[in-house]
Amino acid sequence: MTSVLALDCSTTAAKAVVFDPEGRAIATARARLSRSSPQPGWGEQHAESWWKAASTALFEVNRQLQVLGEEPPQSISITHQRETFVCLDAAGHEVRPGILWLDTRAHQQIAEFGTPEVHAVSGKPPSTTPSIYKMLWLKQNEPEAWARTAMVLDVGGYLIYKLTGQYATSTASADPLSLVDMASFEWSPELLALTGLTESQLPSLHPPGSVVAGVTAEAAAETGLPEGLAVVAGAGDGQSGGLGAAVVAPGEAYLSLGTSLTIGVHSELFRTSMAYRVLSSPIAGGYTLEGLVASGALSLAWFREQVAQLEDTPSADASLGELAATVEPGARGLLFLPYLTSAETPYWDAAARGAFVGLGDYHGIADMTRAVFESLALEIRLLVEAIEADTGVRIERITSMGGLTQSTTLMQIYADVLQRDILVAAETETVALGAGILAAYGAQLDGQTTIGDIARRMTGIATTYSPQAESAEVYDRLFAVYSTLYPSLKDAFASLAAFR
Repeated sequence: MTSVLALDCSTTAAKAVVFDPEGRAIATARARLSRSSPQPGWGEQHAESWWKAASTALFEVNRQLQVLGEEPPQSISITHQRETFVCLDAAGHEVRPGILWLDTRAHQQIAEFGTPEVHAVSGKPPSTTPSIYKMLWLKQNEPEAWARTAMVLDVGGYLIYKLTGQYATSTASADPLSLVDMASFEWSPELLALTGLTESQLPSLHPPGSVVAGVTAEAAAETGLPEGLAVVAGAGDGQSGGLGAAVVAPGEAYLSLGTSLTIGVHSELFRTSMAYRVLSSPIAGGYTLEGLVASGALSLAWFREQVAQLEDTPSADASLGELAATVEPGARGLLFLPYLTSAETPYWDAAARGAFVGLGDYHGIADMTRAVFESLALEIRLLVEAIEADTGVRIERITSMGGLTQSTTLMQIYADVLQRDILVAAETETVALGAGILAAYGAQLDGQTTIGDIARRMTGIATTYSPQAESAEVYDRLFAVYSTLYPSLKDAFASLAAFR
């Protein structure tokens, strides 16, 4: 059977998944990753750990194919955690550990360099996620390490380097670094000048879906992949998940429910707004407009561990859902702001933090749980309405993916708050499937040459949650209050940040 291989290197694990031409997973392997936090707000990983986990997962998935008697895959494409980057020296070794997307150390650099001009070129409003501000932090705080930096790579670029020996990456992998001119899909001279980098310190850029190079003999020995296997330019995990949900036309959106939450739409036009960040689409030449909530599943994990004090067991999240389901919509007038690390879209405020508002002595753990669940849906409604207002296009179809889709309580809340159907992608490894679609496109698997058709062929829907009419008025009233909370608390957040 013909097949393609997807490699998904997230913050927590590297996963290798082999897909057939219909999008069915026929072999899967996973290797865990750990991260460190040397100081509060910092997040780091060694790039070598990305390769170790990736090569372990790839070797195992190829072993599985041999046991099944399947042919080797025809191509491989990579998807990965975005904004995370590593600095390499002239010998290709890490200068220091890679800095993760969730790292929030660069507050001062965001305030100093987060200008409208940077936003206009990069498509990224100033916030804690774009890598450029963390590079500026390195330049100012670790000048010796910055001076020894010969190459800066995103996670996908690093894995391509390990697989092919070439410094190359996809435009849809590199652009979250905020060094790409989004109008031309080339490295921006203005943004490079800001950091002091030159193009020689950055990988070559390739359109997603194009063949970059072949797997080297050395990498083949470590991974079990065939030497010369085509490595196809991939995309960051958010855009890849959108492709894995077949979001390829206006009026469609993906809703990724993981550690962070993202809501994204496809666009053929480059436009900037505070309502979203602009990314290179996995469909070459197009754009992904994406809203971001930094604390998605993170909010639930924090609440479960620190407030509800439930043990971290497989049934703990289900217990939270059961608690939330015992409370009527609106949690008896209790609201929660899910800004545990920052407020991203549309406020882009690194000083903002979480808050319960309206808490009374009559509220208990069940009410608070319901409020946290509802906050994740209310925040997405805020982003959906902002995107629709800016683009003038109503989002008619929302396809969800990620670990939180397993909560029936949360998914019904999403449908009720957004007042539209919420579809759940059939393939649980939706992000990897997006990379598989790009791999199939790059290899023209079974003669498939149109990426939209490939995406529709390889994807499907498992479940649909429809809104309950009786909840509409309650959530309209609740949203009207919710949308006033951040503006009311903005000054307090800034004062508390100074206090911290």
